[in-house]
Amino acid sequence: MDLMLDKLDTWAVVGLSGDPTKTAYEIAELLQKRGKRIVPIHPSAPTVLGEQGYASLADVPFPI
Repeated sequence: MDLMLDKLDTWAVVGLSGDPTKTAYEIAELLQKRGKRIVPIHPSAPTVLGEQGYASLADVPFPI
């Protein structure tokens, strides 16, 4: 069975901030542990888990 998680390498995580108690952070961390690149999407565009954040999906300069 093919899973989307296995097929895709880069994931935008909308609402991702640096707060490790939030669900979005936990999901992003899990994706990274599985070898995926995460792209934080948050209005303040923080760097999270070592990845540059973007204020919106439209601001990301590469395919996600």
